[in-house]
Amino acid sequence: MTRFHALVFAWFQKHGRDLPWRRTTDPYAIALSEIMLQQTQVDRVMPKWRAFLDAFPTWNDLAGAKTSDVLRLWKGLGYNRRAVMLHRLAKMVIALGGELPNDIAAMKKLPGIGEYTANAIAAFAFRHADAAPIDTNIIRILRRVFPRHRPDARSMQLLAQRIRPNDVWTWNHALMDIGALHCSSRGHVWGLCPFAPLHGSKEKIEYRQGSRASQTRFEDTDRYFRGRIVDQLREGPMTMKRLRALPVFDRIDDERFTTLVKRVVHDGVVEVRKNKVFLSGDDIC
Repeated sequence: MTRFHALVFAWFQKHGRDLPWRRTTDPYAIALSEIMLQQTQVDRVMPKWRAFLDAFPTWNDLAGAKTSDVLRLWKGLGYNRRAVMLHRLAKMVIALGGELPNDIAAMKKLPGIGEYTANAIAAFAFRHADAAPIDTNIIRILRRVFPRHRPDARSMQLLAQRIRPNDVWTWNHALMDIGALHCSSRGHVWGLCPFAPLHGSKEKIEYRQGSRASQTRFEDTDRYFRGRIVDQLREGPMTMKRLRALPVFDRIDDERFTTLVKRVVHDGVVEVRKNKVFLSGDDIC
């Protein structure tokens, strides 16, 4: 176990990613990064994270904004429901006194914050020694390095027991970086892995199971078309008839289009009133 810890810290010292949200201790800025990073690549998040902090530098600024303004700035990050939940989170934080709770259980009760995000914020903003942010990348590390152990939060907590409180931040970021850069789902070469010394293997290669050929094209998914609905409404409200007539929706039938609109309305991203469709928070005549 001690050797595993040493390999993690040694690797991070040389190869850890220099990400902008790792240079701040502001819980708001860190929470913003964690919510943006949910199912979105780091390179897409970085410019948006900076833009959000410029537009809404505090919880209070974000809470006071219109939902539609938050959704417009969110463009490019996908999963627009996260923007709505982020806005609701800001309003809740202000209602609680203007500060994010320094407690994992309390954070999980807030909009847009689940198990992983609460633990990540606790580890990176509040340096909780018992925080266990465990995502798919870290699960792969635990399965490959400790195949006999269950890759869950309890495993993470046991692994971190010998970590000094001051090293909690580094420990969790290091595991995330190793998982993202080395223990990926695309393929794994043990000889190039930071944990190769634990196994003594220099030849073993693991490849992802399955084929991408059978997967549905993103451009044919409901998620794609929901995104196009929101993108169109970022330009301003329009009638349902005009929205339906846009060429981007030619490939789907009326029933599917109606279902997609109902979904974004249910998510709080879009509203429909007097046959007009518009982003939540927009003013219409």
